[in-house]
Amino acid sequence: MRKLVLAFTALLAGANLHAQLFIDNNYTIDQMIHGFFDNSGVAISNVTYTGIPLSLGFFEGSQSNIGMNAGLLITSGEATNAIGPNDSESMGTAMNIGGSPWLDALIPGYVTFDAAVIEMDVVPNSDTLLFRYVFGSEEYLEFVNTNFNDLFAFLVEGPGLPQGDSIWVQPDTTIYQNWDSCYVCIDTMIVNSGVNCYYDSLNMLDTCIAWSDTAWQWCYFDQNCTPGGDTVTYPGYWYYSPGGVNIAMVPGTNLPVAINTLNQFVNTQYFIENPGGTSVQYDAFTTPLWASVPVQAGQTYHIRIAVADAGDPVFDSGVFLGIESMGADSLLPAVPDFLVQAPNGSTTVSFQNTSLWATKYHWDFGDGITSDEKNPTHDYALAGVYNVSLTVQNWCSTKTYTQEVLAGVSSTTATASDIFRVLPNPTNGVFRLDLKNDERAQTRLFSLDGRLLLDDELNDGARVDLNTFGKGIYLLQVVSNGQVYSSKIVNQ
Repeated sequence: MRKLVLAFTALLAGANLHAQLFIDNNYTIDQMIHGFFDNSGVAISNVTYTGIPLSLGFFEGSQSNIGMNAGLLITSGEATNAIGPNDSESMGTAMNIGGSPWLDALIPGYVTFDAAVIEMDVVPNSDTLLFRYVFGSEEYLEFVNTNFNDLFAFLVEGPGLPQGDSIWVQPDTTIYQNWDSCYVCIDTMIVNSGVNCYYDSLNMLDTCIAWSDTAWQWCYFDQNCTPGGDTVTYPGYWYYSPGGVNIAMVPGTNLPVAINTLNQFVNTQYFIENPGGTSVQYDAFTTPLWASVPVQAGQTYHIRIAVADAGDPVFDSGVFLGIESMGADSLLPAVPDFLVQAPNGSTTVSFQNTSLWATKYHWDFGDGITSDEKNPTHDYALAGVYNVSLTVQNWCSTKTYTQEVLAGVSSTTATASDIFRVLPNPTNGVFRLDLKNDERAQTRLFSLDGRLLLDDELNDGARVDLNTFGKGIYLLQVVSNGQVYSSKIVNQ
């Protein structure tokens, strides 16, 4: 069933003036999950993502009306579709992939599409896991209480928790009376009828009264019907949802956060209408909400964060997951870094910006020329060695990184083994940096998921202790004469 799309956009006077939402969908799921949420309160492992990569992104919303500074955005369409202004009532991208069985079970009677699902294992060291989030959608406001009921869930499995979630549906609740979107539908049947007659001694006449018994036949969308009817007018029903306990609930209820459970008609205290909004494209979204679950310290819990279209795959919905979730820091400093592509003898140099969590960039090429592009190419007028600086910024930090760049200077081709050695490699925790040509060199250490662990100028012979970071494989980068040389290190 296709949706009726309004052919105009209403621009409301007096709209809040906010800066535009920033979204970068070039990060991997490992970079974001570990970069945002790794902290002393949790150990995160086995991170996976099912969906289209473009449905994920890093967001910064500090100057927007989304109510959170930064975090991860997971959507049923393209993440960048959430960027304002709200100049369309029908923004969406059909990703042409399937839905989620876990989300289907939360809204019986619907089929989901374009699901995006993040899964991970988490070992907490406290008794509670908390998630800060906002749910937004283009299904709002015109498709509330229709066949289109986009939703998401935080599903948690682990010790002390049931393997699935039971959902109590109260059929006389107004939002489930619609045949197109109800969980429970009813047929009324007259099963007995007749006439009772008696003598009215007060009025001295015979009186007859017609009567009937009514039985209710309830049919549920999981194929269960009450055998022979039920004399209870509104019996309610428990649906079972596999995949863990859903903790993303409308506050004070047992209903999952979805288009038809939180909107301009019900639970309005948690709802923000956004027509004419300048920073976010979604037509409406929730206020920032907390999802929490009691856990046992030291035990492993499996978490699924899922969002999908329901009813059809057209309009987008998304979940903004705040960086303060799972006890992480509420600040996310930007990390400047870049790679250089400078062909031998050429004064044209290309710069690849590999910074993390930055929303603004400023380059100083060392010859009096600057640029605010993310990945610029610069033509130097004269050959030489230049100190190139990249300054990056986000809402909570401004940082600068500088390295020497050769422009128009020919050099012999060198490999990492010509520039430095790591002794020993593999190591049991501590290695020594042997610089073959330099007394000092800018040195960076990365985990394989892209997290920057060390960024310092080290002396030849410097010792680096990997025990802080644990066992595994790491990437070491050394900058020499404006070039970056890399080698893997194994910590056993």
